[in-house]
Amino acid sequence: MRLLLIVSLWCWASIITNAQQTGIKFEKADWASLLDEAQSSGELIFVDAYTTWCGPCIMMSRDIFTDQSVGRFYNGHFINTKIDMEAGEGVQLARKYKVEAYPTLLFINGKGEVVHRTTGYQDINDFIALGKAAISPDYNLKAMNARYAKGDRAEDFMLQLILTKYNAMDGEHLAVAEEYLSEQKDWSTLPNMQLIFGLTEDPDSEWFEYMLSHRTAFETLFGKDKVAAKLQNLFLEKAFEKGNNSLAEVDAFYEKAYPELAPKLSANFRMNYYRTAGDLEAFAKAAVDYLENHPSDDPNELNNIAWEFFESVGDKKLLGKALKWAERSVQLDKKYYNQDTLAHLYYKLGKRSKAGKAAVAAIELAKLEGVDYRVTQDLLERTKQRK
Repeated sequence: MRLLLIVSLWCWASIITNAQQTGIKFEKADWASLLDEAQSSGELIFVDAYTTWCGPCIMMSRDIFTDQSVGRFYNGHFINTKIDMEAGEGVQLARKYKVEAYPTLLFINGKGEVVHRTTGYQDINDFIALGKAAISPDYNLKAMNARYAKGDRAEDFMLQLILTKYNAMDGEHLAVAEEYLSEQKDWSTLPNMQLIFGLTEDPDSEWFEYMLSHRTAFETLFGKDKVAAKLQNLFLEKAFEKGNNSLAEVDAFYEKAYPELAPKLSANFRMNYYRTAGDLEAFAKAAVDYLENHPSDDPNELNNIAWEFFESVGDKKLLGKALKWAERSVQLDKKYYNQDTLAHLYYKLGKRSKAGKAAVAAIELAKLEGVDYRVTQDLLERTKQRK
């Protein structure tokens, strides 16, 4: 009876333990051993290519890899491993597999070939869909490249290939997109306009000219603010090719295309132009002019300008203006990024007590958001030191 009781208790303990095991089980082994295992089993290796400082990497480890449905799928189909791309074997693997953004999610066969890949944070549904695509004989990147090489140019397939290559950051998506659009008689379809808006990078390209001449249609699809921001970024690139002489050209375009917004857009453009050019004195003057004449309710914009002032401006009067922008940013949307800016500005202005309180608040937010807060911790320690 006692033996039976022990066996029963062991069975229940085993059931409870198995029920509690959730999420992806990551193997800790050297790369050669993982390749051998993949070669023997025929399974793909899923690699979470991460860095210790990458916020989205931390969030995926905390929120996605621990999910039960994710664990069930990935443990059932892949050999899973996590590799720091800045340590040990990871440094060489980052070069081999051209890992340039984090997280990069790789699916590699036993021969060491990339079968599928993508970059960036994935939610649960997208991450499971990614795994399904990796094991698909038709829709993983390796299979799609083979179909393309054999001459498949079906419209739906080409669009999917461009998107897959773009997300994979394999450096080939633009060439495929150019080929696809060159065969399209009508660029005004929804998929084609999405493609042009998302991929246009050259302000002297035919795609850019199409966006300009069909601006209203793009605004209907994507919104005026997004189209204006896209055009401004492209103009900024063009301005650097021509120098200050291009600023009048930019003003003329805004007067024609956005007469009601032209002063604001031109002022914003000048600020970004001087910042990117490294002319800090001109940037500071343009930033003050911009925000005083066109007050912003965008917390990201306010924070970015305030941080630039923290890094590059020494004048306390100007830093006081940046402090107000940072405070407004926090008021609009309190996050780690702007709370940290606020703490740094307080410290630079000699307000050590306020800097310490803001740093503590920033660290608490960082913990919730899964963000590396070592810089803020260093600042907090400095606020505690005697002058």
